[in-house]
Amino acid sequence: KKLKIEETISVSGEDGVLLCIHSSDHRVLSGEIAGTLRLSPGRTTNIINVLEKRGYIVKENDRADKRKVYVSLTSDGERHIMEKYNQAIARYCMIFEKIGEQDAEEYFRILKRIHKAAEEMMKEGMFE
Repeated sequence: KKLKIEETISVSGEDGVLLCIHSSDHRVLSGEIAGTLRLSPGRTTNIINVLEKRGYIVKENDRADKRKVYVSLTSDGERHIMEKYNQAIARYCMIFEKIGEQDAEEYFRILKRIHKAAEEMMKEGMFE
């Protein structure tokens, strides 16, 4: 099992849900969002309702099981999360410029080790 982006960066609330949908081929069950982001079903439902009112997502009930709700991004939702993503990248670039190439390389070296260790721990069932 590979770590997903929403599991490796600090994202919560509405942007976390949008990023989760974006990284899940743009259509995901609301229960999967709750599990991935470790949110309660009620909190997930509240966030989804807010995002739907803003026009960032659409909900669709499963035809076979009406209890299941699929969520997908609208073009406005896609635009919003990509704007947030690009802003985050720009902030990280400024930070790396400020700390210099050597420290940035060291940061990435350590981050890769942390990521590898986390993946190994997930395979061993330590992050259930």
